[in-house]
Amino acid sequence: MDLRAVSRRVGIAAAVVTVVALVAPYAVISGPEYASQLATYYASGVVGWGGITLFALLSAVVIASVEQGNVDPGTLAGVAVVLAFATTLSAASWAAAVEPSPVFRDNLWLVWHAPAVVALSIPLPLSAAAYARVVLS
Repeated sequence: MDLRAVSRRVGIAAAVVTVVALVAPYAVISGPEYASQLATYYASGVVGWGGITLFALLSAVVIASVEQGNVDPGTLAGVAVVLAFATTLSAASWAAAVEPSPVFRDNLWLVWHAPAVVALSIPLPLSAAAYARVVLS
C-alpha cells in the first residue's frame, strides 16, 4: 500500500466531503421563514461557515499541489497540515457556538449537523499529517 497516494486521496476527499456536508442544509431546508435562521446558524462561531469552507478547500488544493513540483514539497505538506487543523478547529468552534432555533424543531436532523461536520473534518488533518510524514521522510 502506497501511504503517500492513499493519504493524499483521503485528504482531498475529506475536504470535499466536509464542504458538501456543511452546505447540505441549504439544499434540504427551503422556505423564506428559515432564511434568517439559517443565516444565523451558519454565522455562528469565530469564522462561520465561510472560514470552514475556505480552509477545507484550500487544504484540498494544497494537498493536490504537493506533487506538482512548483514549490518545495515539504513546505506545502506543512501548509496542508496547518490548514487541515484550522479546518477542524474552525468546525469545532462553529459547532460549539451554534444556538438552537425554531428551524431545529421542524428539522430534527439539524441538531446533529454541526457535530457531523466536525466528525467528517477529522480525517483531513490526520491524512494531511500522514502525508506530510511520508513526504518529509
